[in-house]
Amino acid sequence: MRSTLELLPRLMQALLRHLFAYGELLCEESHEALQRVRRRILGAAVALLAGVLAVGLGCLWIIAATWDGPNRLWAVGGLCIGFLLIAISGGAYAVGERSRGAPFEQLRAEWRADLQEIARLDPTLVAEPGNPAMGGQGGGRE
Repeated sequence: MRSTLELLPRLMQALLRHLFAYGELLCEESHEALQRVRRRILGAAVALLAGVLAVGLGCLWIIAATWDGPNRLWAVGGLCIGFLLIAISGGAYAVGERSRGAPFEQLRAEWRADLQEIARLDPTLVAEPGNPAMGGQGGGRE
């Protein structure tokens, strides 16, 4: 069996190659996670604003219903229903696109595959199962 010093040049090349790949993967998945958060914040803001306006116009509708005038009721009611529809569509937009997996799932899978490859080269370089510091699979949260 070869010593760790003999494997060091080969391991360093693999380590550097994988570190760059992890950096690229982290950037891609961070961008996707940021887009999801931005989408949810924008949708929630639209739903909140339109919901507040719908409540305000609903109150105005009640006032207009008691006020004397032939078309005021329909105009205010139409605006209230319009903003309510905007609030519903904003909420649907905020919770949409749930088909993708958990954030950084691809990075986690690549990390596990690389740990298995390193373990094949030299099992002493990979921690025992249950050690979350080195990617073990029993003691940490997954």
